[in-house]
Amino acid sequence: MDKSLRQWLFSQATYYLEYLQPCKSIALLEAVRRLEPNNPDVHRMLSYAYLKVDKPEESIKSADRFMQCVKPNTDVRAIKWIKGRALLKQKKQTADF
Repeated sequence: MDKSLRQWLFSQATYYLEYLQPCKSIALLEAVRRLEPNNPDVHRMLSYAYLKVDKPEESIKSADRFMQCVKPNTDVRAIKWIKGRALLKQKKQTADF
């Protein structure tokens, strides 16, 4: 798949996430992830989208993968916030059982 089509998929995923359609965003981001497995932006957005659909385990996995892919000295405050929220959701879900 050529680069312009991958960029279009990523842009569409961003659009869906912005307009509160995280399930559609996840479908597109998973496709882009398969094409670009080391793209930290994809993992960051996936982490946030999974958080929005109450899948904290997947959100945490994507956040951890982001940390593996990101270059040293990159600002990681946003992903730490997302992961923290996912950990809280996970803890709450576990407590509800």
